[in-house]
Amino acid sequence: MLTDQITAKEFEELFRKNYTRYYYFAYDFLEQEEESRDVVAEAFMSVWKNHANVERDKLQSYLFTSIRNKCITQLGKHKRVCRLSDEMIHALAAETETEWLEREERISKIEQELDNLSDRTRYVLEQCYYQHRSYRDVATELGITTDGVKKHITTALKQLRAKFNTEKQKN
Repeated sequence: MLTDQITAKEFEELFRKNYTRYYYFAYDFLEQEEESRDVVAEAFMSVWKNHANVERDKLQSYLFTSIRNKCITQLGKHKRVCRLSDEMIHALAAETETEWLEREERISKIEQELDNLSDRTRYVLEQCYYQHRSYRDVATELGITTDGVKKHITTALKQLRAKFNTEKQKN
């Protein structure tokens, strides 16, 4: 631990005096107002958590480095999302009208079959698959165990497979 630590009051003053400068530094990278604010806030929080290990005279460079690194991470996320979006656009553009109609019909059939599930099983499936909630969260909300959630998921998938395998065999 360093002996020349910055105090909370000094850190707050550093924040007030330099926030705009750090914001524009982040904005130059991200070109997004809200993201730039978030990155600067995260950097300050991160630095404050580690302030006991940061030398007072290196604090500003530490902040700039932290903000730059967080911006680079954000830009990497944007790039992945853009790449996935481009792939999706190309896939959809290559899809014929017949393929699109077939896909929409399959989705409609799945939604109809979901209506045949019990309310609780359908709710568990929707929360876990559509809302991307964890089994633990859903279990806590419903007052059941995670194994109970797994049983609902298994039941739902079993019913869906049975319906669509039977339908597939007919065709």
